[in-house]
Amino acid sequence: MMNNPTTGYQPLVDDDYKMQVYVSSLKGLLKPFKSKGELELLESNARAAREMMEPLMRRLIQSARRYPVRQLPLVFTIGPAPSGANFLRWRNQQNNKTGTPAFCHLIGDPKLPQRARDTLLEIEKDRIVFNMQMSVLTFIIRQARECQEKVEQAERLHMGLLTLPENNERGR
Repeated sequence: MMNNPTTGYQPLVDDDYKMQVYVSSLKGLLKPFKSKGELELLESNARAAREMMEPLMRRLIQSARRYPVRQLPLVFTIGPAPSGANFLRWRNQQNNKTGTPAFCHLIGDPKLPQRARDTLLEIEKDRIVFNMQMSVLTFIIRQARECQEKVEQAERLHMGLLTLPENNERGR
């Protein structure tokens, strides 16, 4: 894990993902699921992969708090989502609102030192990719859980343990 010699920022590298790659391989996603247990395992693996992203997120935040970013009116922080996932966010230090407008202004400001602008760009690229990965894992978790519920409902209907009203259009 080397800091970029120009910016001082420590971006994510392949080694940061070694354990996540091992646990969260997509080879278990694209197959015929034969049981509710297999869907539970998919959900569990996606949750484990999402949890393993937390240390990476914290490292990114720590790295982003170094000079020159710590001198800017932005805070790079964790933004929890209702889904239970945590995403990386920019916050405006002056009013604690979303920092996206301030970020956009700063990264394009020719008066800001080039090193600070380069660092902001590196951080933003990592933030975008990290948030996409968290979003994909969260989506897989939700879909696996919903699929389990639908399979269970179909099995209960098959066994005569459940009847649905005539106009139920929940068959997505």
